[in-house]
Amino acid sequence: MALDLDYLQKWIGNTEKAEEELELWPVTAMMAALDVPAEDWPQRGDTLPPTAHWNYFVPRVPQSKIDTDGHPQRGDFLPPIPLPRRMWAGSRINYYNPLIIGEKITKTSTVQDIKVKEGKSGSLAFVTVKHAYSNTEGVALEEEQDLVYRDNPPAATGVPERKPAPEGAEWSREIHPDTPLLFRYSAVTFNAHKIHYDYPYATEVEGYPALIVHGQLIATFLLDNWQRNNPNDTVTRFSFKAMSPLFCGETFKAQGKPAESGNEDVLWACTTNGGLTMQADVAWK
Repeated sequence: MALDLDYLQKWIGNTEKAEEELELWPVTAMMAALDVPAEDWPQRGDTLPPTAHWNYFVPRVPQSKIDTDGHPQRGDFLPPIPLPRRMWAGSRINYYNPLIIGEKITKTSTVQDIKVKEGKSGSLAFVTVKHAYSNTEGVALEEEQDLVYRDNPPAATGVPERKPAPEGAEWSREIHPDTPLLFRYSAVTFNAHKIHYDYPYATEVEGYPALIVHGQLIATFLLDNWQRNNPNDTVTRFSFKAMSPLFCGETFKAQGKPAESGNEDVLWACTTNGGLTMQADVAWK
């Protein structure tokens, strides 16, 4: 499918702004999904966990404006890219000041860039969106998200061949993503993307062999496991990139090791047989 890049790039600079209070319940719901003991859950007035900002400012469009894939219809804030598969491929997050549970914050989102190219599987479109979260101290957190759009495959595909994961993990946690976990994370992020809960849609329409584990959920497990093993360090930057889809029922490991020098540790997620599904890094102070 040929894409009209000149037309799509009219969305560059498109901005939307919203204000919201950081309520407690989405954080505690996420903690439960991460299997964190209740006595360790944060309270009102505590610092928001590093990836918990994804639990707020969720899309609240009317049901009549939900697209066939479960996402909000395109063409409003995001460009109307006519490719059916949509993925959150990665993020780069900078942390400047703490966000506090219970405070009111402002989120400003801007479409930064749109690119298209032809790949082996057809047309691809890449959209970069920048989000800035501000409180009374100014901008507390900035995130650049990479969204990828692509064609559906001509037929169902199996589990893709994966690159080997790094070796030498110094901390590791094994996670078993089942359908209740995917449902609970979709619920707490108000994410209606069908690839995470609608098995016939995921397998028969988008051609996956099973339901897809959320990239944000994998990233959250990676950073959560790093924090458990580095409780005295404060995150200043976190970035991740999806390397291969992870499917519901596939046990995976959230692993990592310190950087050879400096204060930027290496994180990754892999299957039990060592197939890389996500790579990440975290800077700290």
